Amino acid sequence: MANPAPNSPTHGPPNAVMQRYSIGRTKLYELLKDRRIRAKKLGAKTLIEFASVDAYLADLPDYQAAA
Repeated sequence: MANPAPNSPTHGPPNAVMQRYSIGRTKLYELLKDRRIRAKKLGAKTLIEFASVDAYLADLPDYQAAA
């Protein structure tokens, strides 16, 4: 997200990220472990930065259909 709307959240809990991006829990925590996406801790709560997920997805290779 380049410029989120003024009232748009910049971080969200794992469940919101999994639903928003259709990423499974195992893959999400693998990306966090590998530091491919960023998160903050607020007490026991994990808040994942949406922009870091957007950047990760933008860096993935384009789909190439098999010939």
